[in-house]
Amino acid sequence: MIHMSEESKNNKNSENSKGFVLPGDLLDTKSKPGKGIFRKDGRVYSSVVGYSNDRSGYVNVNAIKGRYNPKVGDKIVAVCAETGPSVWRMNIGSAFNSTLHHSESGWKVPFGDTARFLAIGDAVWAEVFMVDAAGSHQITLKKDDCRKLYSGTVVQVEPTAVPRVIGKQGSMITAIREKTNTRIQIGQNGFIWIDGKGEDISRAQKAIETIDREASSEGLTKKIEKLLEK
Repeated sequence: MIHMSEESKNNKNSENSKGFVLPGDLLDTKSKPGKGIFRKDGRVYSSVVGYSNDRSGYVNVNAIKGRYNPKVGDKIVAVCAETGPSVWRMNIGSAFNSTLHHSESGWKVPFGDTARFLAIGDAVWAEVFMVDAAGSHQITLKKDDCRKLYSGTVVQVEPTAVPRVIGKQGSMITAIREKTNTRIQIGQNGFIWIDGKGEDISRAQKAIETIDREASSEGLTKKIEKLLEK
C-alpha cells in the first residue's frame, strides 16, 4: 500500500471537525456520507484529496484540487478508491472515478478477489484507454510500462502545473530526482508518485508542492534550486 502522510493517517474526524484526507482514508464518523465519500463494508472513506467536514448529520470531503479531464492515451497515476467483484474504481482526480477492469490489469484475478491484488489506497501507473460521450472512462495496465506502484507516496498538483514540474526538456524534474535521490512518476492528471528514503521523499514533495503553489511566479527555477540545496 502506498505510504500516506502521518497527518492524514492519524486524522480522526469528530463533530464540526475538519482534517486533511487522501483517497482511501477511513473517516471515523457515524454521519451520513455526502460528497467526496464512498461507503464500503459499512465504513465511510474519502474518494478525493481534500478536507473533511463532519456536521449537521453529514460528512463531506471538499476536494482542494482542480478537476482533471481524461483523454485517451494519457499516462496517469491512479489511486484505488473502491474494489468490486471484478473491477476497481480508481481516483484519477476527475469528476468521476475511473474503472480498471480485471481484464485490463494483466493479472489472473478470481471473481471477488480483487482486493488481494489492488487494495484501497494502492496506486498504479496506468493509461487512459476509453472515454465515452457520457464522461465515464476506463484505464489499463496492459500498455508499455504500466504497473502497480509499491511503497512511496502520492502527492497531487493542479494538472495545469504538470508542465512546470517537468520543466523545459525535463530539466526541473531531473534536478529534483538527482538532488533528492528519489524515483518520481508524473501523471498527466496531476498525481505524482515519489519513492525513496523518508527524508528524501519529503524534500522532493516540498519542491513539487512549491512549484504547484507558485507555478506562475517569476524566479521559480532559482527558488527550487536553492530549496534543493538545503
